[in-house]
Amino acid sequence: MQSKTLKLLSYGSAVLVILMMVAASVVEKFYGTETALRAIYHHPVFFALWALTALFGMAYLLRRGGGRRPATLALHIALVLILAGALVTHLFGKSGSIHLRTGEPNAVVELDDGSSLTLPFSLELKEFRIEFDPGTRNIADYVSELTCEGVDETISMNHILKHGGYRFYQADYDRDNQGSILAVSHDPWGVGITYAGYLLLLLAMICYFFDADSHYRQTLRALRGDRKPSRKRRTVTLVLTVALVGLLIAWLGGAFPKGPLLPVLRSPLLFIHVVPMMVCYSIFSLLSVLGIVGLFLRPNASERLREVGYAVLYPAVFLLAFGTFLGGVWANISWGNYWAWDPKETWALVTLMIYSFALHGPSLRAPGRPRLFHLFCILAFLAVLITYFGVNLFFGGVHAYA
Repeated sequence: MQSKTLKLLSYGSAVLVILMMVAASVVEKFYGTETALRAIYHHPVFFALWALTALFGMAYLLRRGGGRRPATLALHIALVLILAGALVTHLFGKSGSIHLRTGEPNAVVELDDGSSLTLPFSLELKEFRIEFDPGTRNIADYVSELTCEGVDETISMNHILKHGGYRFYQADYDRDNQGSILAVSHDPWGVGITYAGYLLLLLAMICYFFDADSHYRQTLRALRGDRKPSRKRRTVTLVLTVALVGLLIAWLGGAFPKGPLLPVLRSPLLFIHVVPMMVCYSIFSLLSVLGIVGLFLRPNASERLREVGYAVLYPAVFLLAFGTFLGGVWANISWGNYWAWDPKETWALVTLMIYSFALHGPSLRAPGRPRLFHLFCILAFLAVLITYFGVNLFFGGVHAYA
């Protein structure tokens, strides 16, 4: 198959995936989560588009000689692993809930598909309690003390129980405080494959910055072409740095929930997850402003500004990928599912895929043209605004507080 055909198929299928995710978030808003899952997220066409994106993308990469660049190849293999893990989870993973009442052993799990599953062991709730911050009525945690095959165990928010290949999470409780509802997950293969993809992605992103032949390093070499920066360039660098810091402070100012944290948010991963997202959003904000400026500059100055844009775009996109998939790890720890197609998750992935097109500038060529690059940065920032503000104000979901 010709390179042009592979390019068209790989990028075209990726665009269709993005459009389907956007449509799904709208469908979920007006027709409910179950309709969105059935009609789009879990539909065979959606799975086929993901498979085609991965297949044609890898084929096009290898056709262009990407196999000779280990970091670039590892990046794409990591994404394929993540998709493969998600498919295995969907096909073979099981999830549901188990209702425990104090002093009453139970081994029956009600699965999400309406069927039931009997565990090879039983759980018995000894006590359920709500813990509060000292001297206040602010809820700090929900805690279930139980017995599993004669062993005392404790389950709370961000503290799960793993036993016999099953994972149990604190999900809800009876209002008389005599019962607890635990989410149950059984996914022996999917999580491992997905986590392997996450780890490989992290290592590949780090190695990419040290690859002398990468587009990022080529951009840096172009920027360093002038060994003696003029006073004007130093002034511009200072202004951009101050602007970036200001934007970062502005984004961080609204990033963390106000008032007492919900129990699920009381995790060290909150800071590690939020800060990379806010840094990349700040950079995208700056790139959109620079894009407006770049459209009105002379060709040489516009091209120079594009090189500056590329120099910060790569770290921003990689930070977005890191923050997004770290959020998946945190969700798996807290809720038993590393990806649930919540609107915030969906739009974070949409934003990541949109900005990733610019990283393929040498292949697509259009983003490599100065004014088209600047226009792209302006339009792409709309996805950031929807992810951060639009989801909270319009789409809702479990991330509506963030």
